[in-house]
Amino acid sequence: MRSLLQLALLPVLARAHFNPNGTSNLFVYYAQASGRSARLDDLCVHPAVDAVILGFIRDFNGTAGYPTVDFGPWICPGRRPPDAAVAPGLATCPELAAQVQKCQDRGKKIFISIGGATSNTSLDNDADAQAAARRLWQLFGQGSESSDLRPLGKVSVDGFDIDHEVGSPSNYDTFAKALRSLLATASKPMWISAAPLCALTNRSIGPKTLALVDFIFVRFYNSKACSIGTKGFAASLNKWYTSMPEPEAAFPKFCLSGLSFDNNNSGFVRPEDFADAITLARKPNLQRFNQNKFGGVALWDGSRGLATTAGNGLDFLAYTKNVLEAP
Repeated sequence: MRSLLQLALLPVLARAHFNPNGTSNLFVYYAQASGRSARLDDLCVHPAVDAVILGFIRDFNGTAGYPTVDFGPWICPGRRPPDAAVAPGLATCPELAAQVQKCQDRGKKIFISIGGATSNTSLDNDADAQAAARRLWQLFGQGSESSDLRPLGKVSVDGFDIDHEVGSPSNYDTFAKALRSLLATASKPMWISAAPLCALTNRSIGPKTLALVDFIFVRFYNSKACSIGTKGFAASLNKWYTSMPEPEAAFPKFCLSGLSFDNNNSGFVRPEDFADAITLARKPNLQRFNQNKFGGVALWDGSRGLATTAGNGLDFLAYTKNVLEAP
């Protein structure tokens, strides 16, 4: 019988296919840590990748009441809508839009993330939350906003990721409910994810909000108390599972979120140690555990993972996918 490490080193032969009910989805973030040479195309053609999360929407109400988007300095630099005075915080990204469309044509799903470490995405009240949901739907979903203002033109994303890291978690449950209602009108399946930090004492995304999403990418990095590779990881993992919303239901799904490269911070571990973390997350030592709750892995970041060698010539993404698909 092959060991988990041996299985992880096998080449990824099957083309990835996103399955919201599956347990081996690989989500990867893209844009902010990717570097000048990175292209979305490189991730879309990778057989291990199921979904790509574009970062970031930095605030909901920038100048003139429109959001501010930031896809990194190399992805969509300095491009403004034809009527820049109306929405100076937006960008027009035809090249990125074309790559998103190609990615979707390959069966890969594209999410857009809200927040990040340097953001202003707090919501003051329910009215602000509902307005923010409508605005994002108009600009990135299947809303009716002019394509001149939509950063991806006529292309619509497949999901929205809540990565609110700075400020109060208040009113995000209202935001998620409003967004969920809008997604229900779409002509295709669409999803909501959230990316809370592993430390339950530092909740920038509250439990009411987490109960309303489809995927929870728990970030087990950048926290000395619970990052992968620390003494607190296993205990934190168990706490997350025992506090998961809707424990008997398949959704929301729990996804282990980790680092695909060494960023000189807490959380990056050797590939074989990351494989052990995935194994523990798939089958934690709990008396009561719904195995359908595990949905896969989310990595920061996809392009850097391509450049990280994990053994036997595999990059970190292929290695991770093999671990996920191991019996």
